[in-house]
Amino acid sequence: MWTDTLNPIALSLGSFSVRWYGIAYALSFVLGYIWLASLAKKKLVNLTLEEVDSLIFAVILGVIVGGRLGDSLFYHPQTLWLNPLQIVKVWEGGMSFHGGLAGVLLAVVWFARKYQKSFLEITDLLTIPTAIGLFFGRIANFVNGELWGKPTDGSWGVVFPRADNLPRYPSQLFEAAKNVIIGTALILTFRIKPKKGILSFLFLTLYGIGRITVELLWRESLDGFIAGIPSGAFWSIPVFLTGVIGLAWIAKKR
Repeated sequence: MWTDTLNPIALSLGSFSVRWYGIAYALSFVLGYIWLASLAKKKLVNLTLEEVDSLIFAVILGVIVGGRLGDSLFYHPQTLWLNPLQIVKVWEGGMSFHGGLAGVLLAVVWFARKYQKSFLEITDLLTIPTAIGLFFGRIANFVNGELWGKPTDGSWGVVFPRADNLPRYPSQLFEAAKNVIIGTALILTFRIKPKKGILSFLFLTLYGIGRITVELLWRESLDGFIAGIPSGAFWSIPVFLTGVIGLAWIAKKR
């Protein structure tokens, strides 16, 4: 049995500290930019480097604002009213995937209209870096010792001091593994040059399945239940359904 005593702070300079959670997000954005810029330089996508800059900037705003607002609205509504400045402290954790997803979609809507691009073409390009970014985020959750799993009798359980002294499923690592599987599936699909929208709806479908499974089987529902379903799983149901309906629509259209 192992106890999670990892330090969430990577570097301290006086009163200023850099957390692994913030590094995870920064690394995700950098890798996303490298991915899109590489495709643009090779003329594999209909984007210029200047447009990539604008897209990444819009996505960063969408992730941070949407993720923090989503966390407050869905899980901690009191934070939004009592301490609104808390929303900018992304390095301290507290990011909602569903809120971040909504923020990114709004950012893509703005970008597509401004630069006359296809909405689904842009969301397709963002799926792979998104899966990679979610992987880093879940690893950071494990380092922070947050979002722990349900108690387990298995000898491989992890004790999270922020919870109690019980061995628990390292559900953060299960979530990270889920994102590796999603990213691998997306990369393999990308290589065969799928129809527009396939990557976007495939991502939603796989994420919905994976998130619901982890929430129901292994993760402790720290944010309560909605209609008897863990809130994280509940909000993932429309994500899954959107993905399935989108894939069916593309198949029928074809």
